[in-house]
Order: sequence, then C-alpha cells, then structure tokens
Amino acid sequence: MKEYLPYITALGSIIAFLFAVIKYIHTQKMVEKNKRFEQFHKVFEWVAGRTSDGKELVNTQQAMAVYQLSEFTEYSHMSLPIIEYYLNQTQGEHDDSLFRASLLEAKNRLEKNL
Repeated sequence: MKEYLPYITALGSIIAFLFAVIKYIHTQKMVEKNKRFEQFHKVFEWVAGRTSDGKELVNTQQAMAVYQLSEFTEYSHMSLPIIEYYLNQTQGEHDDSLFRASLLEAKNRLEKNL
C-alpha cells in the first residue's frame, strides 16, 4: 500500500488544482455576467431618457442607447416589452423619426435572436 501513496498524493494535488481552476473560471464568468448586466441596466436608463443622476438626455443619445440595447440579446425577454411600450408612446410619430426608427430596428434585431 505504501507504494501507492505518492500516486494518491499526486492525484489529490491534481484534483485540488483542477478544482481551483474551475472555481476561478466560474468566478470570472460570474463577474463578467454581473458587469454585463450593469451595462445593460445603464443603457436602459439612457433609453428612458435620463442618466442615473437624473440628467435628461437629448433624443440622439436616447436613440443611440436603443440601438445599443440590441447588443444585449441575452436580455431580449426584458427588452422587447419595454421597446413595445416606447413604440406605443411614439405611435403618433413617423417611423423615420430618430427615436422611433431606433426602437423599430432594435425590436427587429432582438426578435431575430429569440
């Protein structure tokens, strides 16, 4: 049995090392996921027309935020109802108006990824 002890010790070390690597990778993925959600949340503030400190944005900034929203395809299920809300709010505007056109484009992009 003593002849197997070095192999068992080495195997234990390898398993501990692999566990640490897997744990590190998982932690990094969670950090990235949280960071991405924070970015998504900030973009949604801009879509609403305000920054987190309450500063009002102009419609070009708001339209750019809507376009950027379509980059967050993993949150399509949350984005599409809000885009629909703003499309209803802008129903009287022409589809070529800056904000409405960006809403329609983002909606089309997000729906393709469902």
